[in-house]
Amino acid sequence: MKILNLSGTPYEIGFSHGEQAKSEVASSITAYEELFYNNADITWSQAKEMGKKHLHAIEKTNIKLLEEMEGLAKGASVDFEDILVLNARSEIVLTQNKTDGCTSFAIMPPKSEFAFLGQTWDWTSAQSKSLIMTKITQQNGPKIHMVTEAGIIGKIGMNEHGLGVCLNALRSNLKSNELPIHLGLREVLNSENIEEARNKVVNGKLGSSANFLMAQSKGSVHTAKNLELSPNKFGEKETSDSYLYHTNHFCSKTVIDDIGNDNLTTEENSYNRIDRIEKLIENSTKDNHVVTEEDIKGWLADHENKPNSICIHKVPGTSDYTDIITVFSVIMDLSNKSLYLQEGQPCQPIDIQRFSF
Repeated sequence: MKILNLSGTPYEIGFSHGEQAKSEVASSITAYEELFYNNADITWSQAKEMGKKHLHAIEKTNIKLLEEMEGLAKGASVDFEDILVLNARSEIVLTQNKTDGCTSFAIMPPKSEFAFLGQTWDWTSAQSKSLIMTKITQQNGPKIHMVTEAGIIGKIGMNEHGLGVCLNALRSNLKSNELPIHLGLREVLNSENIEEARNKVVNGKLGSSANFLMAQSKGSVHTAKNLELSPNKFGEKETSDSYLYHTNHFCSKTVIDDIGNDNLTTEENSYNRIDRIEKLIENSTKDNHVVTEEDIKGWLADHENKPNSICIHKVPGTSDYTDIITVFSVIMDLSNKSLYLQEGQPCQPIDIQRFSF
């Protein structure tokens, strides 16, 4: 995975991203062109038209997002609309018949040694070739460490204020032309505190459904919020001294009642994984045991209920464009402002990379 050091104006940050990850951006475009067509019968030209519907919302939210995407397109030698599609890919494909996985959690002291946030990211094998680690220094915004798909300017990571965010896909038939969820993730990471981050994404501000699990550690104060977001309603849970977790189905009665069960689609493995992560956390916190990074590594590598496990492996014979595997996992130590990244399945003996502010 390439590590990109990006700094300057939004356009310069984007240009450097595109220039350094030109081949990975091309791989992202190829993978999504294939995925859109195979899973939803959507051509790339149709996807471009769908992406354009979000331009007004992006401009209204933060013009710098558009400037960064414009620079990225120029640096990667592709059209701006290609980059727009990548950043709106969840609105294009997840409102159709495709959903990614992911198991996320936050655990706070005194249950844990430090304030931890972590997840597996489960998606197609083809997209593993497009992953990059970005270290972003903005002129008028926080420094950010973020794991993303090349061409996408918002994803999973943390900033210098000890604020981190994880993503779980949620699928429903509800959609709007508001801010794409990946740009919503970037707006979270552009925030100084968790309340600011929350207010940027609730109350219908996003164009499709998603779960954002965010947490922040500031000195002795630790806060985690889980937000189930839809274009209409949102559900919220918060803790300052315990834990939260999520997979890929709605749990909030408010949101479910608003969308309607007939408009929701959930894979069985989401229920398997949420039950399993709950059990792992509860077992790890028994008898006043204080959870450590090593405990969390074990959760991420768990194979109970395989193939519907937290650590997901490729099913033989499936296409790299349609399968679902664990592509990477992250542990964020928000107390010490460090992000630990492991490519591939967490059960594999692969070196874990550490990124700190």
